[in-house]
Amino acid sequence: MLNTYNGSVTFILQMNVREGAGDILPWITGRSVLVTSEFNEEKTKRFEWFLSPDQSKATLIEVFDDDDGALVRVENLMSSPIAPEWMDRFEIESLTVLGEPSDALRTALAGMAPDFRFYAGGFTKP
Repeated sequence: MLNTYNGSVTFILQMNVREGAGDILPWITGRSVLVTSEFNEEKTKRFEWFLSPDQSKATLIEVFDDDDGALVRVENLMSSPIAPEWMDRFEIESLTVLGEPSDALRTALAGMAPDFRFYAGGFTKP
């Protein structure tokens, strides 16, 4: 359907890899992805890391069915052992939140100074 918001929420997190973080790829695949997948979050549809060729910059893209799914992801991250490990390895450059976040999600993300963007138009193919 054209120009109809489906309720999804997307996080695009741009980060710099901290000096001394070591080999970041094994941590992403062996810790971050593994631990996050074990939460079995039904509304998390996409959780994908991307690295620059020199592994000095990282992008994490997370897509959720809706605001509730995004809030569950944030709560799970903050209560997991991954949160301090992640903070030790990355410096947040920017967090862009796409969609229509609730006040609760805005509050949960406030410490990361997110840039909120509302849906303006488009389409999604099945």
